[in-house]
Amino acid sequence: MNAAAEMTGVNLLARHQQNIAASLARRLEAARAANNTRLVELLEQEQRQLAAEYGTVHSSPALLEGLRHAWEHLKEVLTARDELRVRQWVDGTGVVWWYAQDPITGDRLCTHSDWELMDWIEKHHWND
Repeated sequence: MNAAAEMTGVNLLARHQQNIAASLARRLEAARAANNTRLVELLEQEQRQLAAEYGTVHSSPALLEGLRHAWEHLKEVLTARDELRVRQWVDGTGVVWWYAQDPITGDRLCTHSDWELMDWIEKHHWND
């Protein structure tokens, strides 16, 4: 698993905020170097707005914990390994195909019949 996938939602939010702040600082530095006072004023106003908005995120441990909990739940849902998997696709001739897999038993089905799929699901999954 790559490093980006392992980052928590809180870390992603913090990284996003850091990127915005860095970009804003570079733009502010360029505006000052060009003696563009109007742009400096606007960028400083944006900086104050971002500090006010993001400052509340950093000062709220409950919000950070909520984000961490939500991220952990999302990871569990996305990596569920014991759920029946069903996929549908259409081949080059326009025929609809179904693929089903029960990861617990290893049973699989590939069919173009939705009736056969439903029968397989009833026999292999709902009767457990």
